[in-house]
Amino acid sequence: MAIRNEALACEAFVKLKTAYDDRKAVLSAWKNSGKRVVCIAGYDVPEEIILAAGMLPFRVTGYYGGARVSADKYLEYSFGAIWKGLWESIAEDYAGLMDYLVFCSSSDMFLKLFYYFRTMQRLEPDRPLPELRFLDYELVQHSFKSQERNERELRDLIETVEGWSGRKVTKEDLSAAIALCNEYRDALNAFSALRGKDNCRVTGSEALVVIGGSMFMEKQEAIALVRAVTEAAQSWQCAEGERVYYVGSPQEITEVYELAEANGLNFVGEDHDMGARMFDTQVRTDIEPVSALADRLLKRMPSSEKGSIAARVAAIGEKLTETAADGFLTFMNNNDESYVWDYPSIRKKVLEVRGIPSATVQKQTWPLTEPEALAAQFREFAATVKEAHHG
Repeated sequence: MAIRNEALACEAFVKLKTAYDDRKAVLSAWKNSGKRVVCIAGYDVPEEIILAAGMLPFRVTGYYGGARVSADKYLEYSFGAIWKGLWESIAEDYAGLMDYLVFCSSSDMFLKLFYYFRTMQRLEPDRPLPELRFLDYELVQHSFKSQERNERELRDLIETVEGWSGRKVTKEDLSAAIALCNEYRDALNAFSALRGKDNCRVTGSEALVVIGGSMFMEKQEAIALVRAVTEAAQSWQCAEGERVYYVGSPQEITEVYELAEANGLNFVGEDHDMGARMFDTQVRTDIEPVSALADRLLKRMPSSEKGSIAARVAAIGEKLTETAADGFLTFMNNNDESYVWDYPSIRKKVLEVRGIPSATVQKQTWPLTEPEALAAQFREFAATVKEAHHG
């Protein structure tokens, strides 16, 4: 289906798409303007702390502009496509543009990358790598001790960014940043409602552009543009395709979503951190700010890698109800197989009970090298979903 003409006729959408398509240009512009930028890898690095220090958070995503020479040289086979792309961005494509980079324990792969880059800094001191920081959260066990540990990590991060910015972060600064980011998440939630069953005005690929593009903008501008697109999209044609919920490897560009749309599917929600996962939970404003930020870490939808099976079953059930999806797709790049460990329980306790057909796509590359074979899988699954729900 691709990005539709009515979306491309919307000025706010085009601005978001420009940032989405050339995120490196955003980072370069911020750097050249003298703005202080903290790059982040992982969706559990709290932007609120960076904003409260008077700095701008910039989400680092993978390089997809060609061969990943550095990643192929330094990383072993066990690193999947997303992680090799992230390495290439940091080591080569964004070289000289990043002063600071914060990883977090959202995935064990972030820890591996952190150690690899730290080793590279020691072995190749002339390479222009940023100052590194790692946030070692407890995300699996939800307990008082987990909350306490995560608060310590966040308070240590505050001290770090205070050193980077030369500015003290006050409680008032944090509260203001939390309010701003909650407003941003509110805007994205209102936009996401346009993917609903009875009012599906945006395609999955259009949603990725709006959600992702907003990541590469200053928050006030992002809020205004997301709201403008939400208003404009009320009059767009209803999106076609079988309604499917996506679980699996993050999609940092629209390639897979657009291929799905061209072959009868429309992803109406996703469990990955370049989509709806990033705004699914607000930060409380009725408790101390650092405690509230730590609280959100444990209240967010559990990821496949960091959540228990019981928690994943419950969370997926809620998301399928929320999105009114008619199908369930698990999509995995090569070496991203962690996304199927909870699938048997989800299938038995949620999908089979509700009569929701499912499919699994495995061993994909990114960017795609065999789109025709994937297109055939999408067409087959679209026919299965259609038969199950429309006869």
